[in-house]
Amino acid sequence: MKYLFDAVLIPSERMERHDCRLIVDLLRASTQITTFFDCGGSSLIPCTGKEEALEIKREMGPAWMLMGERDGIMIPGFDFGNSPVEITRRGAPENAVITTSNGTKALLAAAEDCPEVRVACARNAEAAAWDAICSGRHICVVASGRNGRFSIEDTVCAGMIIEKMLAMAPSNGGTEMELTDGAITAMALWHHFGPDLVPVCMESEHGKILQELGFAEDIFFCGENDSSAVVPYYRKDGKYGSISAR
Repeated sequence: MKYLFDAVLIPSERMERHDCRLIVDLLRASTQITTFFDCGGSSLIPCTGKEEALEIKREMGPAWMLMGERDGIMIPGFDFGNSPVEITRRGAPENAVITTSNGTKALLAAAEDCPEVRVACARNAEAAAWDAICSGRHICVVASGRNGRFSIEDTVCAGMIIEKMLAMAPSNGGTEMELTDGAITAMALWHHFGPDLVPVCMESEHGKILQELGFAEDIFFCGENDSSAVVPYYRKDGKYGSISAR
């Protein structure tokens, strides 16, 4: 059985057809979403903006919380920002609506023409890699980027996940593996910067902004590898698609 591993390194890049896509927004949406389920959350509805989030909450009812940020800061009137450390300290609500600057937009775009979409980060990299190779043979890791631009930490994390899938694929019947140019690039950056993701996160544009905003603790949390077995997945069911986990 042949596997094809692909990577999209900027959000505007045209995607080929894939059986499964893994969305990576290391700082911080994909880490926060994974942590939400690690801390007992049940369901997340992702959306692209504040007004849509408020409308969904009005429809779903007061039990649904609002999570999200713009420019790294919690949206005024929301219940949570985009800090995974905050979730660990306060506990996760049962249900929430989430909108972020990059991660939720990348997820919804990837789900438009792909039946299997997962949320991946450093903390659940191994679990997400295995789930992906069990979900199809043409798999893409999507680096969410920042404000439409390339993001080094997302791409390095994508390379780590691709390397894990390469190592695992033979255990799921893989006899041949092919890498696209994007996947090769992501792996090359991972080999250059890994295995510790914290320094590259600290030196990245986004990481420096988060440090200035007082979120250095989040960066250390986001840089931790394989501490979670949770794999969040997106489904287009009902009026609103939602993220659950297994």
